[in-house]
Amino acid sequence: MRSIIQAVAAIGALFLCVGAAAPPRIDYELTPILENGVLQAVQFDLTFRGESDGQSDLRLPDSWGGQNELWRSVEALEVVSGGTMRDGEEPNQRLLTHRPNARIHIRYRIIQDWEGVPRAELGNTYRATIQPTYFHLIGNAVLVTPGGAGLNAPVRLRVRDLPREWTFASDLLNPHLTLEKIWSSVIVAGDFRILHDPNSNVQLAIRGEWSFTDQQLLTQAADIIAGHRRFWNDRASPYLVTVLQLAGPEGWISVGGTGLDDAFAFFATPNGEQNTIIRTLAHESFHTWTPAQIGGLPQEGEPSQYWLSEGFTDFYTARMLVRGGLWTPRQYADDLNQALLAYAQSPVREAPNSRILADFWTDRDVQRMPYMRGRFLAMIWDARLRRNGRRFDNVVHDMRARASQGAQYAQEIFVASAPALGLDLGSDIERYVTNGAPILLPEDVLAPCGRVITREAPNFHRGFDIQATQANNNIIAGVDPSLPAYAAGLRNGMVLIRRNGGEIGNSNWKSLMLSATATRSERSATCRAAMVRSRRSVLSWQGTLKASGSRSACAQSRDSARKRGSMQSDFAEGLGLVAGFIGAFAFAPQAFKIIRDRDASGVSGLTYAMVLTGALLWGAYGVLRGAPSIMLWNAVAAGLAATVLILKVRKSC
Repeated sequence: MRSIIQAVAAIGALFLCVGAAAPPRIDYELTPILENGVLQAVQFDLTFRGESDGQSDLRLPDSWGGQNELWRSVEALEVVSGGTMRDGEEPNQRLLTHRPNARIHIRYRIIQDWEGVPRAELGNTYRATIQPTYFHLIGNAVLVTPGGAGLNAPVRLRVRDLPREWTFASDLLNPHLTLEKIWSSVIVAGDFRILHDPNSNVQLAIRGEWSFTDQQLLTQAADIIAGHRRFWNDRASPYLVTVLQLAGPEGWISVGGTGLDDAFAFFATPNGEQNTIIRTLAHESFHTWTPAQIGGLPQEGEPSQYWLSEGFTDFYTARMLVRGGLWTPRQYADDLNQALLAYAQSPVREAPNSRILADFWTDRDVQRMPYMRGRFLAMIWDARLRRNGRRFDNVVHDMRARASQGAQYAQEIFVASAPALGLDLGSDIERYVTNGAPILLPEDVLAPCGRVITREAPNFHRGFDIQATQANNNIIAGVDPSLPAYAAGLRNGMVLIRRNGGEIGNSNWKSLMLSATATRSERSATCRAAMVRSRRSVLSWQGTLKASGSRSACAQSRDSARKRGSMQSDFAEGLGLVAGFIGAFAFAPQAFKIIRDRDASGVSGLTYAMVLTGALLWGAYGVLRGAPSIMLWNAVAAGLAATVLILKVRKSC
């Protein structure tokens, strides 16, 4: 009887093993297509087993990372063997007919469906990049996949016919690859330089010249990722950092990237600041764990939960940089102050979460808001927990443990984890996230390490609509006549050239200096605007205006600003003219006589005061309107006034 039971158990185990057999593997073979040594496209050969009913479908790349119609980079899609193909209902869908469980071979090419080289004006280059000497591909943008395959289906990538002098790097070469992970991946090859840190198992693929060395970046990346792994108690595993250099107009600085499962794709102009690069690396690499390993986000309405995924990641970005010794406490404070200033001045600070969901991918101000909301809320919640002997670290670790056992998303898991660890959320999420109420950090939120001081700050405004301008090929649009940029001569229709000084979004700077042209001719003149303070903005604008017709565009701009400028500018102009004429024509002869005779006893205090007033206001007008002759008169008047003052002082002594 016992042996019969054992036999039955063995047979049952055999059936269980058969039923639990691993799904068939999906194979990708990558081949660069070159003509005369110049890369033209990247070919993919995809093989997989079709469905048992003889009907399968293919999914082409569609939308990801704010990019749409990614399927446009897929060219020459064909069935090599195993079935026939027809169009599906959507542009990114194909339907296959084949024998049941047939092995199907699909071939397609990836091309670059946009012109030129990667540029900062286009943002992060998530679309396929195919250049003469290299390619840069993100899985979400280039991989065609079987629609019916399970997410746990094993995947293998092989590379063929790579030129001997080329290098290759991809996190798709990591072991235990499944269909679920291939979309969040990066593939690069060509004239990249490949470095590897054996201790952290971090690999760097970089090209172009930078202000730092390859080894410096690799060391920083390895330190950051190793610190994150210690925080999560994870062992070292393969991790790839790719760095793609962006071209851009003179003066442009761009640093960005996207965190992937086992990789980080980095995009930057060569003048990117090292501190910004470090911070970006730290933020994106932390996305390996948040939100994927603490519950993930729903595909439907995903931006509505970015306050958690991006906000918590930003909270830990700064904290982990200090813990790892890559930042000083002063750098942490500077970074937090920048975020607080941006939050205080944001035009969408009180936008409800429904606005975040609707406009996240189209409005930069909206895009930044969930990062700040989540970070500030995490700081407040961490302070509450520390008063009771716990930390926010305990909450996210508990979230990870809960996520490994259930199918809830990160926000639902957080709402369960927080009270279990003694964190009373109250109405915080509804008030600050759902409804968008302003968040004010308590003074002791960082105690005993620091103190938060609340003060008022002026608003920042460029004086024109930057999004409309960029969408219009950098042709100035949306100029506000009530702001200093207009008084300086900025007009709709000019072409934005560059930013010469100041800092975008920072009203603590005394000026924001821009260059723009009115026409594309070779001759140019310069208009300058003095800093103008108002309750709305603190701005200064410089425009280089091209000559047009018999009168220069600069002169036309000055005349127009004089007629239609702000009341402050008109008032200063009038006083400057009156005082300037008094100083230049009424006082100058008397001043020269005083200097010749070295006797200033006959000069009245009223005359002297008028000269000083004229010198100051006349000079202010000259600076405001960019007229060298006016500034020269101001220098003469100021010199005369100073000489008279010296003579009066000597006489009195």
